Amino acid sequence: MAPPVTSPRPTWSLDRRVVPLMLVGWAGTLLVADVFLRGLRPPTLLMVLESVAYLALYLGMLSFAPVRDWVSRLPFPHRAVLAVFVFGMTWGQLVVDSRSTFPFTAWTMYARPEINHLVEYYRYRGIDGQGREVWVDPAKEFTFVNSAEIASRVKSIGRPATSANDPAKREEARDRIRDLLHALAAAYNRSHPDAPLRSLEFVRYSWEYGRQPASEVAPSPLLRIDVGEETAP
Repeated sequence: MAPPVTSPRPTWSLDRRVVPLMLVGWAGTLLVADVFLRGLRPPTLLMVLESVAYLALYLGMLSFAPVRDWVSRLPFPHRAVLAVFVFGMTWGQLVVDSRSTFPFTAWTMYARPEINHLVEYYRYRGIDGQGREVWVDPAKEFTFVNSAEIASRVKSIGRPATSANDPAKREEARDRIRDLLHALAAAYNRSHPDAPLRSLEFVRYSWEYGRQPASEVAPSPLLRIDVGEETAP
């Protein structure tokens, strides 16, 4: 007598027991990312749509029988570690703040264009003891640091000082700029004892190169310190 014929298992099928867990994980990740980035304000439509795309991706992967079988055979501690890693990776993608979310950094090389075709850079304008305007170059004063590293660090604190939605984060960034200006002024005065700085100003340039000619880019003073005393414009 021939053995009974069993129907083959479908290659693609969604386990309904997984869906509630994925929905809870999706909602929790979205909530944590939104609170980290925007405080208690509702998430943006773009963040919600991006999170839904990730949810669909993960559900699709778990609908593939070989992947689902592999995950189900993992011991519980291993599955927990995998879930935490996926949570952190997704959170980093939603926040897009690689310095704050390291090692769960966002992949931004090809996935996201520069917002509004915007280029931002920063300069340091000082007034010396003789009343002359001087432009201070950190690369010349901090010769032990690579100039590209300086520019990268400055950009990471310059943007939050002007665009952070959380007032506490914005003020924290401004405090870091003050510290940088004091260190830069002290270094400059040591190398220019004949004409030390009386004040130093952090200047921001913002260029929307998609619709703004370069000749129209004007400096925007962000913060100024006097030696031993801070003032903001």
